[in-house]
Amino acid sequence: MSALDKKMDDAIQEIASIHGIALTKNDPVMVLHTLNERLINDSKDAQNKLLDNFRNQMEVISDKGATEAKNHSDRILNSSIVSSKAEVARIMEEQSSVIIEQWKNELSTGFSQVHETMQSSRQAAILNIIASIITSLSAVVVLYIFINF
Repeated sequence: MSALDKKMDDAIQEIASIHGIALTKNDPVMVLHTLNERLINDSKDAQNKLLDNFRNQMEVISDKGATEAKNHSDRILNSSIVSSKAEVARIMEEQSSVIIEQWKNELSTGFSQVHETMQSSRQAAILNIIASIITSLSAVVVLYIFINF
């Protein structure tokens, strides 16, 4: 069993134990779980890249004077924080758009299915009413014939 399967199984068990809802790996909630895991991993990778870049820059700066190094490291730190925030915001915006688009598609599909079911039910009801009328008329005709003959 891979680590991803174990994580999904753990999440399914946790949801079941806390909320009393049984989920499968194909459940839309698990799709959201996977997307959230992806978003977290992408954010972590982006932050690790920014941190590695920051470390490399700090090694170069450490060779210079203490005052210059302190001023320079403060500027880089602030720049890294701003870049990290911007990158996290960008990734979150992208992933949010994907999730919202998938929700819209799933809702649209669901509404279409409900509408089709309602149309079928309406047609069946109309056919049942027509059949009832025909049956009632047949019973009246048979009764009329029985009484007259």
